[in-house]
Amino acid sequence: MGGKRAIPVFGLYGELAETTVPSFVHAERIGSSASLHDWEIGVHRHPHLSQGLAVTVGGGVSRIDAQRDEFAAPWLLWVPAGVVHAFSFQPGTDGVVVSLTDDFLAAVIEHDHAPARLREAADAVFSGRMGSPHEIDMDLVGVFENLAREVFGSLPGSISAVAALVKLLLVGVLRTRSIRSVTEPSAVARADLHRQFRRLVEAHLRENWPVSRFAAELGVSADRLHAACTETVSRAPQAILHDRLMLEARRSLIYTTLPVSKIAFDLGFNDPAYFSRFFTSRAGMSPAAYRRASGAERPHSRNLRDPEPPSGEHPGALGQMAT
Repeated sequence: MGGKRAIPVFGLYGELAETTVPSFVHAERIGSSASLHDWEIGVHRHPHLSQGLAVTVGGGVSRIDAQRDEFAAPWLLWVPAGVVHAFSFQPGTDGVVVSLTDDFLAAVIEHDHAPARLREAADAVFSGRMGSPHEIDMDLVGVFENLAREVFGSLPGSISAVAALVKLLLVGVLRTRSIRSVTEPSAVARADLHRQFRRLVEAHLRENWPVSRFAAELGVSADRLHAACTETVSRAPQAILHDRLMLEARRSLIYTTLPVSKIAFDLGFNDPAYFSRFFTSRAGMSPAAYRRASGAERPHSRNLRDPEPPSGEHPGALGQMAT
């Protein structure tokens, strides 16, 4: 355990506690709670509380387990009990946060005609754009708002109303997850797709593949690959591919004495003139001018793919320091 930092255990939204009142439901405005903590809710977990957040104004960044997501209203978050999480809200963000104890949630689920589906919704983390009434056939924001009113209400049947609204909330989470899992892969999935694309670029950089070929090899549409790359690194797949080609072209111009035409062919360009235009439009100078500006035309420059320096070549400053 030495050196590991303990994850704070919170009983409520930003409030340190060791125990939680049984059969407890709490609801409050995100703005009224988050503003008390300068809009930053640090890393913590609730051992016996699940939380749902309906963000209706503003946005921020969530960190749930190993997943980091930027979010903007309208946004739905569901954090099951025991899951480590943190929030960084934009000032002025608002909406409703609902906290439910395990025993209350279990009672609601057990008395349903299809408990397995509700348990599926309750047990899994979710962060995604709020399902609209048109998409999920219910007003999920209204469910959150009504739940907040009933929690503090004193009219007859308020407990039954709260239980019914919690059930509707879980149905809303389930429906939203079902549509988002198809149309909006998670941040983790997008980042993984971006990494796979990068690996393919390295493997096939010199083969003049179009983006559509990369997408086909990855088993996704070109649009989905574009979304994964732009949302992960703010660069389109074509731009990433061109960046990598430019890096390799610069390396070859600086560290080898290969003719520009040979560099062009090595990088998959069929026409050296087109390669020169491609390079010039991005570097602001021709390949030959770039080589001159880099001082690369020297007799002892070698091809990066040579396994060893030419005979008699000095190992360089690091070699001198190591002797």
